[in-house]
Amino acid sequence: MQKLRFAPSPTGQLHLGSARTAIFNWLYAKHTGGKFVLRIEDTDLSRSQEEYTASIIKDMQWMGMDYDEFYKQSERFPIYKSYIDKLVAEGKAYHCQCTKDDLIKRNQSRGIYDEVTKYDGHCRDKNLQPGPGTVVRVNIGPERDIIFKDVVKGRIAINTKELDDFVLWKSDGSPTYNFAVVIDDSLMGITTILRGEDHISNTAKQIILYEYLGFPIPTFGHLPMVFDTDRTPLSKRKGSTNIEYYRKQGILPEALLNYIARLGWSHGNDEIFMLEDLIKVFDITHLNKSNAVYDEKKMIWVNSKHMKLEPLHKVLKAFEIYLEDTGQVKVGRMQDNAWLSQAVDLLRSRSDTLADLYRDMIPYATEEYELDEKARELLPSLCTDTLEKAYQEAVHFILETSSYDATLEAALRQVAEKHTVAFKDLIQRIRIQLTGRTVSPDILSVMRLLSPVLKQRLSKKL
Repeated sequence: MQKLRFAPSPTGQLHLGSARTAIFNWLYAKHTGGKFVLRIEDTDLSRSQEEYTASIIKDMQWMGMDYDEFYKQSERFPIYKSYIDKLVAEGKAYHCQCTKDDLIKRNQSRGIYDEVTKYDGHCRDKNLQPGPGTVVRVNIGPERDIIFKDVVKGRIAINTKELDDFVLWKSDGSPTYNFAVVIDDSLMGITTILRGEDHISNTAKQIILYEYLGFPIPTFGHLPMVFDTDRTPLSKRKGSTNIEYYRKQGILPEALLNYIARLGWSHGNDEIFMLEDLIKVFDITHLNKSNAVYDEKKMIWVNSKHMKLEPLHKVLKAFEIYLEDTGQVKVGRMQDNAWLSQAVDLLRSRSDTLADLYRDMIPYATEEYELDEKARELLPSLCTDTLEKAYQEAVHFILETSSYDATLEAALRQVAEKHTVAFKDLIQRIRIQLTGRTVSPDILSVMRLLSPVLKQRLSKKL
């Protein structure tokens, strides 16, 4: 059994790349029968916002990612402070009063002009006491290699000369990321940490702290980046990669989770997974070493498959959320829940997204509908005298029955044969009359859906 976590910073909306991290951790916890922790890392007091915390939780709940434990780092400062005092008392950390300008000046005096300025250990042996403007730095000790086995990238070694005595406690009285995350992951019993490859250098720093504090070191896996189709980092895209965007585009949560899970993980050539199956087969040994490429067209294709495969109640729930999030209203018969359920079930297999579903449903739900361009072009050829006579006789049969089944279809075939017109032309004439379109589900299903208004529609002047 594994225990994993997702630890976002509430400084923005949940991004697709971060959502992938959350999904991989959540799936692996579910796969192993373990636990999943949501931890809000809001130690950056100046940038963290409660509205983003609420947004992240909403997005995760929408995608169905439940969690077993919830924490906010801002509520755990006393815990972090107790460990700072321990490290200082043991000589593994020290107080430092150097400013960035101090360090730049000292380096420049030695001919060092690097943009990234490593700390030179100036205060390491001064035994300073805490005071205004002081920070606490770790004493990383003699030069050595930090070695760990990454479940994605294999053996990784980082020499401590690439690091410096990094800050653990800031002058504003808050912990730094690298310090707080080690305390939390250890006290919360996290066994495996999956996160982006940009954290590799952080992992080396954190391993030093695990060792200093006597905590067991968890398993790490660093995920390659997600690129756009033009091979630029996905994070550079504007406005189209946060989860709220996809929800408002009419993407099903199960489809989005399915698609994101395939960005850097594979199971043979399989592309479409129902959630239960995805949990069953997901394993971190199948995480890819190469970068993933985001393809919105493929995501829409995955969604179109889920529109057909998901249980009706899930599509209905997602449809309700879509309408609420986009501010669109239920028009006409959509306000009747029984009718809406019937319409969604009939039309979803022909819709790529919930947005398509809503648009396609309107002609069925409202009394006012117009011919689309193709119907307007085709209608004159379907209004010949012979076809019109066949149509009028077909209307008679349709209005005389309440069973839109094979018996009615047989009767309509007989009408077409009697008037020597093609059955498909007769059905197309009826379809355009009922829907204003040249394409629809099978005509008997359309009649069942429109049964309360068939008379009005069949007599409507086009």
